[in-house]
Amino acid sequence: MASTMQRSRTGWARRIPAVVVMLVGVVLIGSTITNDLFKVGPAFEDLTDDFRPVLTAPALDTARADVEGLRAAGEEFQTAVAPAMAAQLGMTPEQFQAFVGEEFPGVAEGMAALPQIVPTFNGLIDTLDAQREVFASADAIPTSSLPATTVPWALLVAGIVALAIGVAMWFVPRVGGIVAIAVGALLVVAPFALSLPAKAADADQMNANLRPVYTQELIDGSNGALVTVGTMGTEMSGTMLPALAEQLGMSGDELQAFLGENFPATSAALETLPASMERFQGLVGTFEANLDNYRTMEPVSFAPIIWTVIVGGAVMFVMGLWALVTTERRAGSIGVEQVEPSRELIGAGSR
Repeated sequence: MASTMQRSRTGWARRIPAVVVMLVGVVLIGSTITNDLFKVGPAFEDLTDDFRPVLTAPALDTARADVEGLRAAGEEFQTAVAPAMAAQLGMTPEQFQAFVGEEFPGVAEGMAALPQIVPTFNGLIDTLDAQREVFASADAIPTSSLPATTVPWALLVAGIVALAIGVAMWFVPRVGGIVAIAVGALLVVAPFALSLPAKAADADQMNANLRPVYTQELIDGSNGALVTVGTMGTEMSGTMLPALAEQLGMSGDELQAFLGENFPATSAALETLPASMERFQGLVGTFEANLDNYRTMEPVSFAPIIWTVIVGGAVMFVMGLWALVTTERRAGSIGVEQVEPSRELIGAGSR
């Protein structure tokens, strides 16, 4: 009777590790599905691919220089160019301002908007610059040579393997336990070896930092600012300056030389504005093209997923040890039961 109860307890002790390992598999598969990782992975990869050339020190330095050129030109136009042109045309500064507003509304609107546009673009560049370190870390998930699209497949396969190991432990505890120890150790060691906890935490930090600014309102406002600045530059170089040159009795080349000599910031901005506009449009276009990607990945917290894998691996490791121990104990108890009847038979024969 006691032996039967002992075997029953041993049987349950053998089955508990198998059930727990199967639950680990279910959790890993469930994490893949509930976090929609087969959509998040490609969205993450597309976003990082597009932002990678933007988030470099040279690219951000160039963007700052472009914005500084606009700021300097706007300030110079208001404080130096307009008064000088007004004097050349025999107007007061107020009259010249009214003249520009009536004849060249795009220039007037652009100059009036620059004090708001410049801080907006500088803020955007500062935000991107602040993400460089965490972006570089997150961009290496799982490694710098493997795309993020491999992560959901790895997690799904790990879950399926855990389920299979749990089934094996149910029927062949010793073999299943050994495999559980090996796979569990791999699930614990591999994430740390690849620095995945730190990379995932950086990805979550990047998401949190971008959440307040990466919106449709940002994109709409930036596109509107680009239209305003583009219209200003086109009207100034294509209409306003030729008209002023005619009124001042200068050729176009003479006016350009006059601006370059007396108003270098304005002259430089007019010369570089087409290239600057192309770069600004590329930056805003990158944000716009990846808004849906960001919305897909933004709700997901990556660090808990990685820790789920690590904890799941640790549980599998412990359950594998448990299965081996209970198997050894069961083998020992069976040996004892076989020895006892033999002793009784020997005793009976001697009597």
